[in-house]
Amino acid sequence: MRSLKVSQRGYDDLDRKLAALSDGLPLELIAEALDAGAAVIEAEEHRRVPKRSGNLDRSITRTMWPANADLKGDGMTIFIGPRTGKGGPDGWYGVFPEFGWGGRAQPWARPSVDTKGEEALGVVVSRLRDGLLKLAA
Repeated sequence: MRSLKVSQRGYDDLDRKLAALSDGLPLELIAEALDAGAAVIEAEEHRRVPKRSGNLDRSITRTMWPANADLKGDGMTIFIGPRTGKGGPDGWYGVFPEFGWGGRAQPWARPSVDTKGEEALGVVVSRLRDGLLKLAA
């Protein structure tokens, strides 16, 4: 009579990894992925923005914060556009060329998202996938 002996290994390690992922992706991974995608759109905004004095172009930045500070691990929000107020070039007037004021509009922010949005989304998804694969390894 023949017999077959089967052994299994690695299930404890797999269970630990799955348990760690059950809490969701780490916010650091989400933030890094969003920032990488936002950089694509920010670069396009820099390319398209009217450059009369250069101040509006210099004011374009990325700012990130928790999507909902009351809910831990709820995600991240990122703003891409002109910085306003103190702390550097003030681009408060960026809305005027975008929508028009005393002349024709020179939109730059919306077209940046329209043309580079899918590429940016691909970057975010790729970074999240790569990070998830590293976590699972």
